[in-house]
Amino acid sequence: MSAPATPMMVQYLALKAEAEDCLLFYRMGDFFELFFDDARTAAQILDIALTSRGEHLGVPIPMCGVPVHSAEGYLARLIKAGCRVAIAEQTETPEEAKKRGGSKALVARGIVRFVTAGTLTEEALLEPRRANVLAAVCEVRGSVGIAACDISTGRMELEQCALERLGAALARLGASEIVAPEGWELTPPETIARPPRDFSSDGGEARLKSVHGVATLDGFGQFDRAMLAAAGGLIAYLDHVGRGRLPLLLPPVAISGESRLAMDEATRASLEILSASGGGGRRGSLIEAVDRCVTGAGSRLLADDLSAPLTDAATIEARLALVQWLLADPLLRGDLRTVLRALPDIGRALGRVVAGRGSPRDLGQLRDGLTEARRIHDHLARRADKPALLEELLPSLSGHGALTDLYARALVAAPPTERGQGGFIAEGYDHALDELRRISGDARRAIAALEAKYRDQTGIAALKIRHNGVLGYFVEVPARHGDVLMSPDSGFTHRQTMAGAVRFNALALHEEASRIAEAGGHALAAEEATSRN
Repeated sequence: MSAPATPMMVQYLALKAEAEDCLLFYRMGDFFELFFDDARTAAQILDIALTSRGEHLGVPIPMCGVPVHSAEGYLARLIKAGCRVAIAEQTETPEEAKKRGGSKALVARGIVRFVTAGTLTEEALLEPRRANVLAAVCEVRGSVGIAACDISTGRMELEQCALERLGAALARLGASEIVAPEGWELTPPETIARPPRDFSSDGGEARLKSVHGVATLDGFGQFDRAMLAAAGGLIAYLDHVGRGRLPLLLPPVAISGESRLAMDEATRASLEILSASGGGGRRGSLIEAVDRCVTGAGSRLLADDLSAPLTDAATIEARLALVQWLLADPLLRGDLRTVLRALPDIGRALGRVVAGRGSPRDLGQLRDGLTEARRIHDHLARRADKPALLEELLPSLSGHGALTDLYARALVAAPPTERGQGGFIAEGYDHALDELRRISGDARRAIAALEAKYRDQTGIAALKIRHNGVLGYFVEVPARHGDVLMSPDSGFTHRQTMAGAVRFNALALHEEASRIAEAGGHALAAEEATSRN
């Protein structure tokens, strides 16, 4: 008779049932572990070792794992292979688990996010020159509604088309992931099926109003019922994968099918607009031949324009007039390219910040990008004979002064990519934080003074005060001097004997270490609180 499932396996199986057809990354310490068929699939795709851990129903449990600190690289390979991944994190510390249920209590875990092809925001998982589109499609009274968004930048478009034009519309979007109502007869291939109740036009309208905090959508444009139904399905899916936390979503833009040239998938493939035939990808395509953009955002916009050529003559002429104006002034064009080349991708940085996955570096990119945008605005605004389209675009490059001023005062010049170690709030912005840092710095100087004192006291010039994550601060002397500190009246307490050294503790050192830990912890907490405010 097989043994009953362990509490950990019971927890895992419950989370796996919640994850459904996604691979489950189950957090255990510094690793994400995968079990059963998930482990077999991941081990084959990632080319990592497949091992086993215990038994379930009398059968060894296949297992593999990836380090948490390098999980993004593995996620990228899994997503590229067509997998979807559910991330199960520890939702409490081991100390909190012990307080809740005793020494053998299992740490609580929960799925905090689903990682799918269309819902990526991490810089390492995205191609800088390619938009990452998520689309939702549904049918309402014979018309098809399409909602498309790139959550890495927040851009959202709604479109209505006839059933026979659905293929051409989806080919233009080139979506990484498509969701549609479960059971819909016209569902495109490789679509994620979602509950039909999510695709309600009334529900979609309500969701859009809630997301943008408005009482009416009239200020955004006119949207028919099919568009609203598709928007409802899209937002419901984003709410599902984000576990209740929505990414950045800009106000929706209504796209008229007649304003862009429609091309079916076969025509688009034969023209090799964004990818070469025969699976060649970008290399050998039209976009590769003409793309001379110096920013990833520019390349994404160019790809979008090539994929959906304009059909309105007035709009085309306005765009060509701006192109001609820049073409006629090579010095201005060169200056603009120099400034743009140094700009960060602020659209995607903002997307990460709003999604709760942003870093101090992303905030710094917003500061630097908006500051340079203002400089571009001021430079171009002084030019005479500006084309009408440029006059229309210029206001969007300014008006962020309060935000850039705040970030300029609050952030160091080059913020780090990780917030856990602090060091990204500038000195002088928060006086309480500055005081905590001063206390921590004074304590570290006290450690150095204590080291000098112990050397004089013991006569051991090689004595050092060191630190590691296990022992904390300790006194270390070469093994030949260990007996001096071992004596009962030395004031030192033996901690550890190594091959060539002996480690000790001392009361004064313990007190200073406590001051450092307390001040450092308070400083990190204060810095985190300041950043969130």
